[in-house]
Amino acid sequence: MVPTESAEPPTQPATPVPSAVTGGVACTAADLKASHDLVEGGAGSRFTNVVLVTASKCSIDAYPAMGLRDAKGAELVGSASGGPGRIDLDPNVSYTSAIRFDNWCNPEPAYPVALVIRIGATEVGVSGSSFPGEGDMPPCNGPGGPTLQAGAWKAAP
Repeated sequence: MVPTESAEPPTQPATPVPSAVTGGVACTAADLKASHDLVEGGAGSRFTNVVLVTASKCSIDAYPAMGLRDAKGAELVGSASGGPGRIDLDPNVSYTSAIRFDNWCNPEPAYPVALVIRIGATEVGVSGSSFPGEGDMPPCNGPGGPTLQAGAWKAAP
């Protein structure tokens, strides 16, 4: 009998798995500028919209991680990213995220209170008036401490 060679299929190089960044490089804090709209209140919460712009094409989390800092820089409350996914930012477009803050059961902070967006280990300061304004922290509505929530980034019309 003549030995036969095994007919193994040729090996193919592995197909690279797409990274979390959908179309470009990840944004850094230096790439971004942010401001917020008027502060509104209702039903025990304080609301505003954050407007974000970038100087170059880059990618960020679709739901921002936010924080509040008092006038001394102490963190008052923070939030993790509110959902999955990434969004590619275009320097010719502005983006908005709806922000909600509620259930403040702590003493009054040192004003002004500043919103920040967390980008990795760094933060982007959000310009604008104190959020919330002096003496306007949301009321304590029970245990669990304060919450800070942010909606997904959306291209502004």
